[in-house]
Amino acid sequence: MISRPVTLALAFGLLAAGHGFASPGAGELWTTLKPDLAGAGVERGVGPASFASLIERVRPAVVAIHNSGPARDSREGFPFNPWRLFPEVPRREREEGIGSGFIIRADGYIVTNQHVVAEAESLTVRVQGLAAPLDAHVVGSDSRSDLALVKIEPPGPLPVIPLGRSDDLPIGAWVIAIGNPFGLTAVVTKGIVSGKGRSLDDLSSLRDRFVDFIQTDAAIDLGNSGGPLVNMRGEVVGINTAINSRARGIGFAVPSDLVKAVLPHLYKEGRLRRSYLGISVDPVGWELSQALGLPDTRGVLIARVLADRPAYKAGLLAGDVLLEFNGMAIWGTPDVGWKVATAQAGKKVAAMVWRGGRRLTIEVTCQARRSEKAQDKRPREAAKTHSLGLVVVALDAKTARVSGLRAGTRGVVVVSAAADAAEHGIRVGDVITTLNDVAVGSAQELERQLSAVRRDRMIRFYIFRQRDALYVALPKRWE
Repeated sequence: MISRPVTLALAFGLLAAGHGFASPGAGELWTTLKPDLAGAGVERGVGPASFASLIERVRPAVVAIHNSGPARDSREGFPFNPWRLFPEVPRREREEGIGSGFIIRADGYIVTNQHVVAEAESLTVRVQGLAAPLDAHVVGSDSRSDLALVKIEPPGPLPVIPLGRSDDLPIGAWVIAIGNPFGLTAVVTKGIVSGKGRSLDDLSSLRDRFVDFIQTDAAIDLGNSGGPLVNMRGEVVGINTAINSRARGIGFAVPSDLVKAVLPHLYKEGRLRRSYLGISVDPVGWELSQALGLPDTRGVLIARVLADRPAYKAGLLAGDVLLEFNGMAIWGTPDVGWKVATAQAGKKVAAMVWRGGRRLTIEVTCQARRSEKAQDKRPREAAKTHSLGLVVVALDAKTARVSGLRAGTRGVVVVSAAADAAEHGIRVGDVITTLNDVAVGSAQELERQLSAVRRDRMIRFYIFRQRDALYVALPKRWE
């Protein structure tokens, strides 16, 4: 049980007011800018005459996070053993790392990336203006969103940075990135928002993440992870997370709207218990939007509704276009995942859909994913198929009926697709009936058929998707 310290309300209120922030009420975790604060005439996305005043305002709240990880044998990686004369004397060194973070509450709550604090045996935080580093502990973390909430015990109230709305951030807006690259303290770089809604499936280390990253050309390097991406109003609109090492000027940040959705879970429970609806979705293109009478292409098409799941029980239908969920606009497939996952399980939320040429609001009660329940486990028949990246379960009668298949049809349903499977277009919800023209009716049968295929030979799946049939072929790259 992690104790929750009482907010330093009086001191914090004075500090926040001095920076033009709206002080948080009891139980609130972060600040926001006052609605009437225009940033000294700064309009949305337009830079000031000088960046100096902005940097002076937000930089003191950026911290350096030092982690010390498990010890390793320091002889590893040497072309020869420098201590071969004394093999009985182990020489071990600790893994040391540095990342960035920023203070969101004056009593010492800090946001950073999960990978900055992962596997750390000890954490210390260096705050600008304090002579000595402070011990820190992780309040909560979530690997898929790559977010962590860290707590220090400061000697007094600390400067904070307010969280803004990343949905309001236009492409082309000026932003600054602040962090500690290569151990340098509070380095500031500037750039623009180059893109939004990046899924980064081509970066293997981020393939399992569901965030829709913000892309920026503000320079981000090693040690910047966890630092803030700040707009011209002085609001955090993203957390600097990744770079594309094959190119220059391509960095990625977790959007602040996702941060605000995840933080309450980390603060209260130490983790994010994901919710789900039981749907699969496709993007809405111009042709489809015109056919459905939609004014634009925002939203996602519900391609499949799984029987007896929350969406099915609420009355959502395949063919609906999901426009809003839980009060948040759905822009496309990258953001629908986290907006559903961060909804509170067991609580009714509003889902706005486009059906029959009009908007319709439906109440949905999300459920926690089975893997998120403490005592639940994946069904026994489910199995991961080596490096292919598939997780499947046996086809049941209800799913077969929804897929338009005859009663008694044998097959397996894809419940997770990654690696080679996802790369070649296999999706969650696909029904696989044959592999190289041999019927498969369980995860074990699929595993046996895959094992029988020799390396570098082609694997051909016969798949039913949204009542359509198709073949997906890919090479076997493992033994």
